[in-house]
Amino acid sequence: MEVDEHVHTLTESFEPFAPEARPGDRLLDRYADRLHFDERDPTQDRRPYLDELIARARANPLTVLAATDGSVPQSNQYQAASAAIIYKGHRELERTCYVSGRVTAPDTELNAISCAVRLAVKQANCQHIMVFTDSMGSAHRAVDHGVHAGQAFSLSVCRVLQEWFEADNLRCITFVYVPSALRWDIHGEAHKYVTELKVRVGCCKTDNSIDTLRSQAAHSVLDSWGSTFQDPTYRGSEFLELQQPDGRPLQPSYLNGGPWLSTFGHSITEFARVCRCITGHAPIGAYYCRFKINEPHGCTCGAALQSHQHILFRCRDRYSVHYPRFLGDIAAFMKYNPTAFGFTRDPSGVG
Repeated sequence: MEVDEHVHTLTESFEPFAPEARPGDRLLDRYADRLHFDERDPTQDRRPYLDELIARARANPLTVLAATDGSVPQSNQYQAASAAIIYKGHRELERTCYVSGRVTAPDTELNAISCAVRLAVKQANCQHIMVFTDSMGSAHRAVDHGVHAGQAFSLSVCRVLQEWFEADNLRCITFVYVPSALRWDIHGEAHKYVTELKVRVGCCKTDNSIDTLRSQAAHSVLDSWGSTFQDPTYRGSEFLELQQPDGRPLQPSYLNGGPWLSTFGHSITEFARVCRCITGHAPIGAYYCRFKINEPHGCTCGAALQSHQHILFRCRDRYSVHYPRFLGDIAAFMKYNPTAFGFTRDPSGVG
């Protein structure tokens, strides 16, 4: 099968020693009081707040509003897109929508914010720019000069804002968080606008951000890891097979610490016991027998061999649960058996 080399070619460039990134010269160093971030408040009903905010902004003739959004199609056949719409009061001044190549969602949002800022600073009689976005992470990245995916867009934002700020001491910019699910007002219009653009990848060279290539590499490694994990010689012959809630076998993952760490990582002692339970590498009779360790092989209940399957399913001295298909079953067992798979000579069971 022929592989398109453009799919795996990095197209963005970086400036590790950009003059604007020198301490003291950075935008956040010089104009921190003119850069505002209206972040999400979990306790706040965002829609009424946004309605009131935009009503005040529209009433101010010196305020320019910018709605931005990005779109990454689920199908690899289409390119990602970014959009920005500029308003003053209720009047639309400009709008633009364009493809961004093969990039991640934060890349498209940063691209859209960069475009919006560059359009907004050109508007006459503007002292306050309000950028409405559903990606506050990209908003913060927009004024970060450091080396990161989309640095060129960030440097563009910083350069135009620095020039814009220098011309008038009253000028400022506010980035406002809008939950995407609200489909709210001008941000909803930007979302509709950007999702209408469908451009196929084609055979020409397509932009690829470093985050996209990193994501592709991570998913490739994860797929390979999942495939290798099916081999008992890799996984371990004693490894306890568990399922996901949808019935599929539980697979290793790096996301959020993976299924095991995210479930039991809150307690070091519990996680240690769970690792021993699942792998069979525990201070139990079967382990002693397998590695010829001079310790008793039998169980306290009288069984001849104390294996982890015996402890979980058959031991009369343990709290009984149905066949542990899920991590939650293991958690329930550990809760009712706080010394299971632990070292008896240490009160914490870690040893």
